[in-house]
Amino acid sequence: MNSEIGLTSLSGEQVALKSVDITATLTGVLSEVEIKQQYKNNSSNNIETVYTFPLPIDAVLTSLEVELNDDALQGHVTAHKGAEENYEDAIISGDTAVLLSKTADGLYCINLGNLLAEQEAVISIRYAQLHHWQGDSLRFYLPTTIAPKYGEPQKNSIAEHQVPQQSLSASYNLNFSITVDGLLAGAAINSPTHNLAYQVTDQTMRISLKHPQPMDRDFILEIDKPKGYIGEGYWANDGESTVALTSFIPQLDSSQNPAIKYQARCIKIVVDCSGSMAGDSIEQARIALLQIVNLLNAQDYFNIIIFGSNHQQLFNESVIADSNNISLAKQKLNVLAANLGGTEMQSALSAAYHSKTLPHLPTDLLLITDGQTWDEDALIANAERSEHRHFVVGVGCAVSEAFLSKLAKVTGGASEFVTPNEQMNKRILQHFKRIKQTRIHNPQLCLSDKYSAPLCFDPLPTHKSTIFLGDTVNLLSHYEGYPPATADFYFEGEFNEAKNENEIYGATITLTHKQNDNGLIARLAAHERLMGLDTNKATALAEKYQLLTKHTSYILVKVNDNSGQLPIPQLQQIPHQIPAGQSGLGSVIGESSGVVCQGVPTYSSESMPDLDCLAIPAFLRQQFDDTPIKVHNLTRLQAKNHHSLAESLNSEFTPNNDMGMSEFDIYDIEELGEKETIIEILYQLEHTGYHEQKLVAAWLSLYNEFNPDNQFSRHVIRLIRVLCKELDVSADLINTVKEAMKQELAPQTI
Repeated sequence: MNSEIGLTSLSGEQVALKSVDITATLTGVLSEVEIKQQYKNNSSNNIETVYTFPLPIDAVLTSLEVELNDDALQGHVTAHKGAEENYEDAIISGDTAVLLSKTADGLYCINLGNLLAEQEAVISIRYAQLHHWQGDSLRFYLPTTIAPKYGEPQKNSIAEHQVPQQSLSASYNLNFSITVDGLLAGAAINSPTHNLAYQVTDQTMRISLKHPQPMDRDFILEIDKPKGYIGEGYWANDGESTVALTSFIPQLDSSQNPAIKYQARCIKIVVDCSGSMAGDSIEQARIALLQIVNLLNAQDYFNIIIFGSNHQQLFNESVIADSNNISLAKQKLNVLAANLGGTEMQSALSAAYHSKTLPHLPTDLLLITDGQTWDEDALIANAERSEHRHFVVGVGCAVSEAFLSKLAKVTGGASEFVTPNEQMNKRILQHFKRIKQTRIHNPQLCLSDKYSAPLCFDPLPTHKSTIFLGDTVNLLSHYEGYPPATADFYFEGEFNEAKNENEIYGATITLTHKQNDNGLIARLAAHERLMGLDTNKATALAEKYQLLTKHTSYILVKVNDNSGQLPIPQLQQIPHQIPAGQSGLGSVIGESSGVVCQGVPTYSSESMPDLDCLAIPAFLRQQFDDTPIKVHNLTRLQAKNHHSLAESLNSEFTPNNDMGMSEFDIYDIEELGEKETIIEILYQLEHTGYHEQKLVAAWLSLYNEFNPDNQFSRHVIRLIRVLCKELDVSADLINTVKEAMKQELAPQTI
């Protein structure tokens, strides 16, 4: 365990995250990873830490454990709304709680609420991941930081307190080790991102960092494919049934000798030249582009679109890749710079979609970017409708892997990621192989047992992703009966141009029983099944198999002694380190020592967060002390010009002012901007004998439900919960108010 470190803000408060230790095992295509986050509250107040962190897009979380003082606690998965309710109830009751949620693909948020003064906690998160061979190598990828993104986080429906923060003063050390078992233990392994130490014993290779290293870049491990490797398969029990994991690499051996005639294509190349690409990323992009234009065939067509805040097309329409046009392209690429401002990717992609080319010419799009934009959902939706396959090259030390992987996948394309010290030409060639190869289709999996009749099975899920020769196809199948001895994978493709008829190709692998599985493969299979289910069924399945999804969360609560008088915890959002080499912050190209950021940083103004003290969130500048909680001053509230009740309370009650909320009467909230219709309903209820202040508190607790477009902040909602508890507002009263509002407001708009 590394010594205590962690961020100290400019005003001197220590951020609670002290260290991150990661251990992993890799057995074939399956890895299991444990992340330990150590926290300590050095302040004299109870705090809530919020840490939004990245994981690989296909990570499947399998457990949440917390060590709190001498207690070991186990989290459990439940529907997100219920988990959030339990968490908030615990917070206002003074208990310690942990909530782990999925905010987006590849993005998770962990809340540690009511970490008491001088208290320590170790949060352990485990996940499993199925990896893919791409060509001759397998890439183990572990993100450790999040780069600043361009645009508005709200476009991805991320709550304000969950938006990732960055700080130049953040400094975390990473301890990492991985154990490689089985056949891969003898393979050639290297890391282009970190200095490693290797130790081989029996059939196991243990790899670790030579020393703790900053969390300012993704960790990458590249494993060369062992000679003769064709795939692998495992089976395990799932209750009374059986589940199989089969991993194939579709390929053609020399005996099949397909005759493939090359067909001319149009390739539209879109290049990110925004400020976040400054430094290593734009250098990588330039290398990639020069290699790409050299790989075009003379009968191909192409165009190049570069973008930042605006986009520029090299040609007005797609042009043939003759020597003259290639020469013009190289002249432009040799002066390529990351000087075009923001990351307006949509307009550039739209220009590419509409860039004119010859009718009926197969057309693909090749995108080079670091993917640092919040406009992810809209980009993915538009790409899916574009009828262009997207082949993506993600560059940089902390590329947005989840977004770019999904962007490529939904279009039937593929993604490659290249850190500054990886071989760009290898990735580009891999993409061109995919672009040029004849499409294969109708993949079929068959589990068989030579000692019995064919088994009845249900492949999960139906494989919808595009399959490329040389890339892994992982399938999880759930079936009844005896475990199969072998599995066959077949596919078709129009490889025989002379006969112009489909040929069937395939491979057979042996399945072995996975020892000490502890239900892992069954949970991975259940996770795959979620994609085809509606919300209710997906939630039920996730709860059964304890899977964290967009509909479910991990929750655990520790009841504290004498906790009833704790104030609302002070918020600490955990900031990330700025990625090395990103936005011109030095360079990591050619690093071979512990030096991680060389050269004088140069700052870009468009995509970096403010790099002075203003970049430090307000909560980090706030001095934690024992100042008594203040109560709102209604006179001052009334003096302001309020447009709505939400606007009034959100502006007055913030995490930074320690303002407590006392009871309101109906007149108060009318003065604070509540609508006349609501006021009349509350007065009607009061005239029937209900307690006025309780009525108002009950309505406040329902406010967001009736005002989805103008809501109370998370902090205000928490204060309202406290108020309802202090006034002993019953669930029956809340329901009475709710029904009255629904009845009176049904034909109206609130």
